[in-house]
Amino acid sequence: MKRFCALLLLAALACGKRGDPRPPVPIIPKATSDLVVTQRGSKVILTWSYPSLTTAGKNLTDVRRVVVYRASEEFPVAPAGSIDTSVPQPINPFAKIPPLTPAQFLKQRTRIDAIDASSLPSVTNGARLVYEDTPQIHTSDGRPIRQTYAVSTETSSARSDVSNLAAIVPVDVPSPPYDVKADAKAEGIVLSWQKPSDAKPDLPGYNVYRRGEKESQDVLAAPINTAPVSATTYTDTPAYGTFTYVVRAIASTGTPRIESEPSSAVTATFKDLASPPPPASINVLVETHAVRLVWDAVTAPDLFGYNIYRYQGAARLKLKLIPNPSTAPFFSDISIEPGIEYVYGVSSVDKNGNESAETMSEPVLVPRTP
Repeated sequence: MKRFCALLLLAALACGKRGDPRPPVPIIPKATSDLVVTQRGSKVILTWSYPSLTTAGKNLTDVRRVVVYRASEEFPVAPAGSIDTSVPQPINPFAKIPPLTPAQFLKQRTRIDAIDASSLPSVTNGARLVYEDTPQIHTSDGRPIRQTYAVSTETSSARSDVSNLAAIVPVDVPSPPYDVKADAKAEGIVLSWQKPSDAKPDLPGYNVYRRGEKESQDVLAAPINTAPVSATTYTDTPAYGTFTYVVRAIASTGTPRIESEPSSAVTATFKDLASPPPPASINVLVETHAVRLVWDAVTAPDLFGYNIYRYQGAARLKLKLIPNPSTAPFFSDISIEPGIEYVYGVSSVDKNGNESAETMSEPVLVPRTP
């Protein structure tokens, strides 16, 4: 019996013995899912979120490189006489050709670049990566080429699945708009420009981009206009401040965005240019050695004060009576001379220096003292 118990004890101890060491679980980057593609000028621009998570949902710290892939599809040659030239052709010639499936892309893709970890900071814009490609736009006989892109993240020990596929059919785009001007007016900053000389008659329009004085240039920024601007002028009504603008000609509407390179940048400062209302009326009271003025107070929220003017003599010579605006709705003119006719004018001034029209008094004659 003792021998049997000893055997059971040895068996139990054997069950707790450690096994062979296992290799560490590989850290696999999570596949990118928000790759977006646009065209500006001759360049195709790819943007996507900086790789930051593993497939297990943990922080990714071991990024070795990001690989960029591209698959090119030439538009098929149409049989002679199969296209009715009297019918307008679709803007996107690939509209009826299904996009590549992930399996098809893996067979046709070409690795066009690898962004090493040391180069990632130079292509980072905020929380996104930006990559520029200059692919072939059309074949030698003029047929368009659809370009499909994907990216993959690699660590020192693993590689993510390829990202979502982003396709674009690049087209020839016009030159940027030129002679761009920005004028600050009371209603906003009025932009104007000239149509590119090489633009087609049916140019879809323009996109306008704005950057604040303390904002860095953002290649990913969306235009401030919600729809293509069909005219060669646009009025922006931002908050007060200094802004820089560029304008791009649109080559194709819809998604993805296809437009020209930016125009030359112009800068303008928008501030309050609207004048406050003038005083409703003014009363003039002749005293022994002075003319006392009293007027209706202006209730503008940005009112700073009032300018007071005097017109005298037959020539109505104008004189500003005080160097700085008065904050009170009354004033006594003690610099009068008896026997001279005067007319007074009072205007309101806001905090930005905008001045209203003058409210004029009736002529007043200061009598000579007997």
